Amino acid sequence: RELWPAQQAGMAAQTSSTGPPNDGYYFRDETGQLHGPLTRFQYEAWTLRGAIRPGTRVWRQQAGSMYPIKISRRFRPGKLLSPRGCGACTEWLMVASTLAALGFLVSIRKLRDEIGKEMEGQRVTAVFFFALLAVTVAMTVATMRKLSKRVADETTQVFESEV
Repeated sequence: RELWPAQQAGMAAQTSSTGPPNDGYYFRDETGQLHGPLTRFQYEAWTLRGAIRPGTRVWRQQAGSMYPIKISRRFRPGKLLSPRGCGACTEWLMVASTLAALGFLVSIRKLRDEIGKEMEGQRVTAVFFFALLAVTVAMTVATMRKLSKRVADETTQVFESEV
């Protein structure tokens, strides 16, 4: 069984402005740095900044007791129809249709043959063309990943519960 960070030996004692020493909220960020004790207001500020999200290790300590907190997202259909939700979904669909159109064009044999004939004897141009195609696909996929995160952020709501 893995110990929560506040239970591990050698943790430096920190004080909170509200209550006994070490009472408050704690979390470990993506780099593994421990933050806390935090007041409820400070904890919510970190959450709004995006530092605390599903998968972040969070707990509350009070009077020497540890209370793990589970952060989760829940889909909210009403948020999908909000202006921001619609905008994020529309952008994702536009980029996805661009990728689909590119895939369709590459799949047409006659077009590939014509491009091959045009590029015969022009190695530098052919290498440049295919490098440009690869970069376009890679950038489109990266954009879709970023937009997928935005769609998830816009259409879900973050909930927390003590485990």
